[in-house]
Amino acid sequence: MTITISLITTIAIIVTLVLLAVTGTLVWLNRRQQKAIDAKERPTNLDMETEELEDNRQRYQQIFNTSLVAMSFYDTNGMLIDLNQKMRELCGFDEQGEKFFRNTCFFHLPGFDTDFDPVNNDVFYVCQKMAYAEAGLDKYIEYKIRSIRDENGQLAYYAFSARDITQEREMYLHQRRHDKEIAKTNKQIYRYEEELHYLLTNCKMYVWTSNLENRTISFSTKLSDTEHTISFDTYIDTLWDDEQEAARQFMDHYEDHYHNVYMVHRFRYTAINKQPGWYMISGMPIHDEQGRFTGHFGVLRDITHLMEVQERLKQETQTAEDSGKKKSTFLANMTHEIRTPLNAIVGFSDLIQTVDAPEDRKEFIRIIRNNCDMLLRLINDILEASNINQSPQGISPEEVDFAQAFRDTCETLAQRVEDPNVEFIAEHPYDTFRTIIDKGRMQQVITNFVTNAVKYTRKGHIKIGYRYQKDPNTKRRNGIYMYCEDTGAGIPKDKQASVFERFVKLNDFVQGTGLGLSICQSIAERCDGQIGVISEGIGHGSTFWIWVPCERKP
Repeated sequence: MTITISLITTIAIIVTLVLLAVTGTLVWLNRRQQKAIDAKERPTNLDMETEELEDNRQRYQQIFNTSLVAMSFYDTNGMLIDLNQKMRELCGFDEQGEKFFRNTCFFHLPGFDTDFDPVNNDVFYVCQKMAYAEAGLDKYIEYKIRSIRDENGQLAYYAFSARDITQEREMYLHQRRHDKEIAKTNKQIYRYEEELHYLLTNCKMYVWTSNLENRTISFSTKLSDTEHTISFDTYIDTLWDDEQEAARQFMDHYEDHYHNVYMVHRFRYTAINKQPGWYMISGMPIHDEQGRFTGHFGVLRDITHLMEVQERLKQETQTAEDSGKKKSTFLANMTHEIRTPLNAIVGFSDLIQTVDAPEDRKEFIRIIRNNCDMLLRLINDILEASNINQSPQGISPEEVDFAQAFRDTCETLAQRVEDPNVEFIAEHPYDTFRTIIDKGRMQQVITNFVTNAVKYTRKGHIKIGYRYQKDPNTKRRNGIYMYCEDTGAGIPKDKQASVFERFVKLNDFVQGTGLGLSICQSIAERCDGQIGVISEGIGHGSTFWIWVPCERKP
């Protein structure tokens, strides 16, 4: 555009200078002709003036015809007087075309007939398509018309200068079409980048570019912008400790990795997200104009959620496998546990018919009753486990005297401690203790505690009790703390967290299904309470306890 303006300015200056020179000559010639006419009475000087006039005419003709500017002159009536060679070339005139214009008043030509004022327009510009089949003219031409006046200010001629702008117009139109195409392309590129940005953002993906020369990596969700740039060293520092060494080896020999890359890294934090996460990185090599490897361009995707889901799937798969193993063990144990009391019941029931001594019959009946109780507890545990699987255990609080309920429970549980080497102890801190609680569930828990203690205690004591105290952890709520202390086998510290899981038996030689403590934990959770065990390890006994929130009534 700057070149075009300079060219137009130069042409305008040349046209002005030529017009001034030619029109000045014309006015001077006109004046000399008038003087020659007025000097007829002086025939002596006429020959000299005629010769001078002819000389100036030739000079004018030479300037006019050799001008680089297309020019023509019209008289005051709008008729063509003369035109130079450049004008003929510009208009492509042949003899017929020139004749057409010599016989046509330019006042009546389109573009002049309505806008041009022959009297008042000293300088007039017009640009139009000149299409005259009669003259063989079909071009876009820019005209400049200047009114030439004599020394008295009277209109003498119209001086035309013209410039063919057909090619220039084509270039301008081509440029406009080109600009429109560029604008359309830019709009499409912008829309594509916006769509890509949306996809990358919502898919938690980033475009990344590495620069081998600067040893930097840039990340962005847009192709046109760079949002984050870090050095190779910073990139390595953000990785998880166990991945840094391999990444450092890769970066130290980065110039050798001029092929596609694919890797999964775990980061402690990144420039994108300050939280730990997993990222999948893939890229292709990029080269400069000389074909030299300069880095990689690719996509980085946040797969933290995917890895977490995969890890949970592994854990759940392992849990399912463990559960399957536990169920198999449970079925095997249950078969053994059920067969044991049934064999005793059937066997002693057959034998009782063959003995006559009252003491023997009494002992057989005791053994049968004990095995019936064992079988009943086994069935109850199985039913409770089924309730845990299918629906929450029901809790039905009611107002009771827990002191009396606990004494009744102790009388029943005392009969279960039959080993003479084991003492059963019951602590009753209150004569009466009225509160709202599920008495049946509490009896179920303490019964399971005592049954478990009986199986593992061969000497010493089993002591049960309760007291009214604050929450063992927060010390904010009141409730009943109930416990069962024994001097039995004890529990290793690394096993204490798992004793409340289902189907767990620390000793396979001891009867039981491994469900009792799991049921107790479920009851504690349903009552919004807590449960636990205290043991110093093997041979030091253990204390199982449960705390359930409640308020003592006066």
